[in-house]
Amino acid sequence: MDVEREEYLARGKRGIAYTGFLDGRKVLVKEHNPAAEVNTIRNEALMLRELNERGVGPRFIAYEGGRLVREFVDGERIEDFLEHATIAEAKAVVRQVLEQCRAMDLLGVNKLEMTRPYKHILVRRVKSGVEAVMIDFERCKRTEKPKNVTQACQYIARLQPLLSVAGVDVDAERVKGLGARYKRQGYDEKAFKELKGLFR
Repeated sequence: MDVEREEYLARGKRGIAYTGFLDGRKVLVKEHNPAAEVNTIRNEALMLRELNERGVGPRFIAYEGGRLVREFVDGERIEDFLEHATIAEAKAVVRQVLEQCRAMDLLGVNKLEMTRPYKHILVRRVKSGVEAVMIDFERCKRTEKPKNVTQACQYIARLQPLLSVAGVDVDAERVKGLGARYKRQGYDEKAFKELKGLFR
């Protein structure tokens, strides 16, 4: 696959990222960081391809020669976005994050980055409004007891000050309580709908 005009973007603990162009569209290319003991790029490629089918993650393009090629997401980190978001935009982003986390829960996939997701959720503007896109799935693991929604609830509770700036009133304890009930009751759909309903 001939990615043109590659430029270095960033170096993480496990991967090195570049931007480039494929068929005139900007893409992100990720390869293994030689300083990392474990190569997680293949795992990310496999996970991303599967998660795309549930509407999660940037669009997977290819995995060739140990390199992952995916859509480049031109967006802001979620916390930066919330600083200037409208009430409707902030609520939409939270709902989308919760929906994507539930999709991963139902697949039995745990996105470990949800413990500190501020770097891993980008928000971009689209014709229909705003779109939250999760990135970096290199540490994803299959498990019988995923906790994406419950971890997202803890993060949303911590976002209370920023959500307040956007005009969204958040009962942090209720959010965390519903997240715990959702998981305790076997990823209960009713509890999830009640949780998502807090951001209507």
